[in-house]
Amino acid sequence: MESSGCEGVMAVVAISSIVAVVALQFHKRLVSDFMKKAESELGGARLSRPKKKVRFAADVIEPSSDNKEYRRRGLRSGRALVGISIKL
Repeated sequence: MESSGCEGVMAVVAISSIVAVVALQFHKRLVSDFMKKAESELGGARLSRPKKKVRFAADVIEPSSDNKEYRRRGLRSGRALVGISIKL
């Protein structure tokens, strides 16, 4: 008779463990859904902030419409680097 009592206790432990895990998962899902809803309601105020404006440095060159002048300036600086030779 002892083995049937042990099997009954093991069955009760297994079933209660399963119920506890399911309840925990259900609780996590409820909390997650609640937090998403709260963030969406409260987060709307944060999205209405004005966007930051971008300021470029004074030395930034805006290329002309056909980019010829921009390329010409880039080639000049590239040629200067090619002409340098290092002697040791």
